[in-house]
Amino acid sequence: MPGFFASLVHNLGAGYRLATGRALAVEDVSCTLGQIVALVLILLLLNAGTSLVTTEAPVQFDAYGLNYLGASSLFSLLMLMLVSRLAGSSAARFIPMLIAFVSASVLIDLVSQLLWLAQQYFTLSATQAWGLFAVPLLWQWLVVVRLLRGFAGAGPLRSSMLGALYSLALFASFWILPRAELWYTDEAADQVAQAPGVELDVEAVFYAQPRLMRQSLAALEPQRPGVTDLYLLALGGFGLEDVFLKEVEFVRAQFDRQYDTVGRSLILANNPARVSQYPLASRPNLAQGLQGVAQKMDTAEDVLFLFMTSHGSRDHRFSLEFGTIELNDLTPQQVRQALDDAGIRWRVILVSSCFSGGFIEALQSPETLVITAAAADRTSFGCGVDSDFTYFGTAYFKQALPRQPRFIQAFDLANSWVSDREQQEDIGASQPQIFVGDSIAKKLDSLYREPKLQMAFSLAVPGELSACEDSRTQVESPSDACQP
Repeated sequence: MPGFFASLVHNLGAGYRLATGRALAVEDVSCTLGQIVALVLILLLLNAGTSLVTTEAPVQFDAYGLNYLGASSLFSLLMLMLVSRLAGSSAARFIPMLIAFVSASVLIDLVSQLLWLAQQYFTLSATQAWGLFAVPLLWQWLVVVRLLRGFAGAGPLRSSMLGALYSLALFASFWILPRAELWYTDEAADQVAQAPGVELDVEAVFYAQPRLMRQSLAALEPQRPGVTDLYLLALGGFGLEDVFLKEVEFVRAQFDRQYDTVGRSLILANNPARVSQYPLASRPNLAQGLQGVAQKMDTAEDVLFLFMTSHGSRDHRFSLEFGTIELNDLTPQQVRQALDDAGIRWRVILVSSCFSGGFIEALQSPETLVITAAAADRTSFGCGVDSDFTYFGTAYFKQALPRQPRFIQAFDLANSWVSDREQQEDIGASQPQIFVGDSIAKKLDSLYREPKLQMAFSLAVPGELSACEDSRTQVESPSDACQP
C-alpha cells in the first residue's frame, strides 16, 4: 500500500511538471490500472467538492450529475485516444499518455475551480467570463500538444493541429452533452419545514391523475378554422404556498376575459385545496397536457401561452413540490422537449421564478417569445406564505396587461414597474428578461387582430405605471404593497 501511494504522488508530480511546461518522459509515469482509477477518483472528488461548496443550502444531491461526469470523461478519453492514434502513437504508449494527462488535469481542474470560486465575488463582463472559460481549455490544449510531441513523437504542426481538434471537440461537448450538476439548491426545502403540514392520501392523489387529466383535456374546445386561437396552460409548481395557485387561477380568469381563452385554458397545480380539481403540476402531466392541447389546436396556426410559476434554483430547476407527494423538478431542457414532442409551433412562455433567465437559452426559437421574472443569476421577489402575488406576476398580469394587452410591449411596462419597486424597497434587482423570436412578433400581431380580442383590447386602461400607487390599489396582501 505504501508503494501505491508513493506511485500516486509520483504520478501527480509528473502531471504537475507536464502542466507547468517541464520535460516529461514515458518512464516518468507509473502505469497501473489502480493508478488510473485513483486519479479519476481524485478528479471526481474535486468536482464534487467544488460543486458542493458553490451550491447554496439547502443542498440536494442529483445522481444525474454522475451520468454527466461519466459521459464527459468518456468523451474526453475517446478524443484523446483518437488524436494519439492520428499522431502515430502505439497502443502501448497510450496508457502512460492517459495517466500523464489525467495527472495534469488534476492541477488544471483545481486552478479552474478556484478561479470559478473567486469570480463569484466579482462582477465580470461577458468578455471576461469567456476568458475565464477559455483558460482551462487553452491549458489542456498545451498539455495535449506536449504529450503528442513527447510521447507520440509528432511534429510541432501535427501535434498543434491534433491538440486543436481535441480542444474543439471538448468545447463542443459542453453543448452536445446535457449538463447536470452533482448538487443543486432546493430553494423550497427550507420552507417545507415551516409550512403547515399537508396531509394527503398519496395513493389516492396519484390514482386520480388519469381521470383528472382526461376530464381537463376533454373540457378543452377544438380550434376554430380560420381563427388564430390562443390556448393557455398555467402551471403552479410549489404546493406549500398559495401564492402560486392564486396566480394561475387569476391568469386563467384574466385570459378567458381578455384573450378569449374560455374553453381553451388548462391549469396544472400543486395545492391541497385543489387536489381533487386540478391535475398535479408534474413533469408527466405537463407533457400530457401539452400533447392534449396540441390535439385540440391547429399547431400551424394557433398560439400557446405557457405560464409557469414557482420557486427556482441557481442551477435553473423549476420547483415542483407538494409535501409528502415527491415530484421531480423541471429543467429547461425538459420543458423544451415536452413542447417539441407535442409539435406546438407558436409559443409564448412566461417563467416566473428565481433564476428563471436560465430557461431562455433552451426555449428560444424563431417562433417563440420567452419572458422570465429574473435573470439567470438573480432572484425574483414576492413569494411566501403571506403573499397573494409575486412581484413580477403583479407587474405583468395585474399592472401591464390591462394597460398594454400586447405581450411583448407589456414586458417593458412590467420591467419598469418591478425595477421601480425594487429600488423603493432597496432590494437587489431581479432583472426580468425577454427573448423575441424572429417570427413570433408578426404572428402575435395576427392574433391581436382577431375581432374578440379587439373588443377586449378596447377596454384596456391607458396610463403610466407607478409602482407605489398601483401596488397599493391592486395588490391585496400587505406584504406585496409598496412601502412609503
